[in-house]
Amino acid sequence: MKVLVIVGDCLTVNSSANLCHLAYISGLVDCGYQVTIVSADSDNYSHDRSMTIPSGTKNYFYDGITLYEKLSKKKSDNVPGLSIETESDIKNDTVSIRSKVINAIKSGIISLYGPHGVYSKIVKTAQQFRSDEEYDYVLSISTPPSGHLLAHNLLKAKHIKAKQWIQIWEDPWFGDAYGFNGKKSIFQEEKRLLSFAEKVCYVSPLTMKNRQRLFPESADKMYWQPLPYYYKNDTDNCFDFDTNHYGYFGDYGPSSRDLSSFYKVAVECEIPVSICGNPNNLFPSTKTVQIYSRLPLNELRPIEDKTNVLVFLCNRKGGQIPGKIYQYSATNKTILFILDGTDEEKQVLKEYFQKFNRYVFCENTVEDITRAIKDIESGNIGDVVNKPIEAFNPKETVRKILACENG
Repeated sequence: MKVLVIVGDCLTVNSSANLCHLAYISGLVDCGYQVTIVSADSDNYSHDRSMTIPSGTKNYFYDGITLYEKLSKKKSDNVPGLSIETESDIKNDTVSIRSKVINAIKSGIISLYGPHGVYSKIVKTAQQFRSDEEYDYVLSISTPPSGHLLAHNLLKAKHIKAKQWIQIWEDPWFGDAYGFNGKKSIFQEEKRLLSFAEKVCYVSPLTMKNRQRLFPESADKMYWQPLPYYYKNDTDNCFDFDTNHYGYFGDYGPSSRDLSSFYKVAVECEIPVSICGNPNNLFPSTKTVQIYSRLPLNELRPIEDKTNVLVFLCNRKGGQIPGKIYQYSATNKTILFILDGTDEEKQVLKEYFQKFNRYVFCENTVEDITRAIKDIESGNIGDVVNKPIEAFNPKETVRKILACENG
């Protein structure tokens, strides 16, 4: 089986999206498929050397850096259209006049690149890719959505041949979970990209339903499968925990995730907690709560190893499932699952994840988080079993995606 994977960014930038991309690729390799990858070159990117592309793949790299980025700064792991707010702007919830002017200028320049923003560069440069192979599958993966446009252009120009093209949308584009990308041009471009695909795979049942309502003309193409985990960590921890150590590992910008209730409980209960992610100045460190910024994987893992209770937080709206839950689920550690969103979203997510008997659920309120932590501390977690969930194995997930099975 020959599979071509198309990604509109550099795969070794430290981001949740890239961890998911690499997990898909690992699953394809584990299945024994011949995997070819088209992605952006790592030159001029702020990339994480501990994030590596699986061996056994054939890679074609193209320049993805625009002149704007070369003149400003190295490309980070921002998604297209994401706000250019600084961390202090987020913390204070106000933006100075100077910051507004700078952001307006930056946004104006980026808008010149079209709906795909700075990610339009990789589409332009990678369109020179040609192959005489006939691929069984072409998988274009977003974030960013430019990967889907690149796949379409390559197929349309007959630079590649494929028996089937599947778009994998790890995140929706128009009206995303962060409250950005609400422009009409984004809506029209997402609609256009979906119209090109033969099949469209989402990673959440709620996201799929929302997209089916928003883009009914493409609804019949849509299905969903959970994200695969990046690596399995089911070994017994070498640390002897006299007390539980809690860890939240992921971003928590208040527009998308509200970590304030958990932080308040952690401070009041004086439980040992590590919080790693951006923005790292939203909450102060205390004698029991340590705040870190987003860290490279080789720096993050020692902190994770000293943690035996993993904290997962749902998005505030949209029903999109943060990919961290699948990585957490590949461990033997207790998982505190904090529900958020609308009542419908919380119900659907709880019903799906509850069947695994793997998580300690609570609402995103001080009272219910306190209750759940007390249950964990006392060992009163019912029939929850702390072991990896094989349903999120990369090989199994990829097999179901290629078979177009619904989760």
